[in-house]
Amino acid sequence: MANNIAFQQMGKTVSVAVIGSANTQSNIVTLTALSPCQQYYLSNPDQSNNVYVKISVSSTFNVSLPGTAPDFVIPVPPYSYKVITGPQVSPTANVYAAVIGDGSNAVCYITPGEGL
Repeated sequence: MANNIAFQQMGKTVSVAVIGSANTQSNIVTLTALSPCQQYYLSNPDQSNNVYVKISVSSTFNVSLPGTAPDFVIPVPPYSYKVITGPQVSPTANVYAAVIGDGSNAVCYITPGEGL
């Protein structure tokens, strides 16, 4: 359940690198948490390019840029962060994420937790 508190980290931060050009997705990474939570802190340190994040309970999925296919992605503007609510992650339930971007060599950091 989402909480109206400052964001509290409840799992390890993962770094997700965007590979190749704008239409190439990154590798799918596994997110874990020490206790059940369903919010994610998304951070885009790139000063020029958007990144687009997809979080899923399935370890096999595709992700595409907005407008190129019917897909559910969360845009994170350059040099910014967002806290989103998504599928619940816990020590016994993994969640998976992939990131694509407007430019190559983009990166996104994802941290599971609770709060705003």
